[in-house]
Amino acid sequence: MILPEFDVEEFRKLFPKLSKEILDDRKSTSNIYELSKDPLTNYSPNVYDFLGRAKNVEEGLEVINYLEKRGEISKELADKLREELRAKGVEAFGERREFGYYHKLSLDKRRNHRHQIHGREV
Repeated sequence: MILPEFDVEEFRKLFPKLSKEILDDRKSTSNIYELSKDPLTNYSPNVYDFLGRAKNVEEGLEVINYLEKRGEISKELADKLREELRAKGVEAFGERREFGYYHKLSLDKRRNHRHQIHGREV
C-alpha cells in the first residue's frame, strides 16, 4: 500500500481533527507513512515461525523435513529440532501462532511505535 507523504504542518491543515488525534498536539518530525507502515513488511518467517503453526509433533516433523529437503535448514539443525520436538512437543517452540497472529503482532508493533514517538508509556 502506497501512502502519500505529508509534512506534519500540511497534514494538520488538511486534517485538523485527525492530526490532533494522531499527533496528540505535539510537533513531530515523523511523517504519516512512518506511523502507518507495516513493521512486518519485509519479514521472512524462519523455521521457528513455521513450527509455531504446527498443531502437533507429526506436523512439526513434516515442517522440519520439508525445510531440510529444500535446503533451508542444515541437517544438523534439523536433527536438533527433531530431537527437541520429540522430547518437548510443539510447545517447545513458543506460543502457538493461530490464524491472525501476525496481523495482531503487526498492529501491536505499530501501536507501540506510535506511543514511543509521542513519548507515551507503553
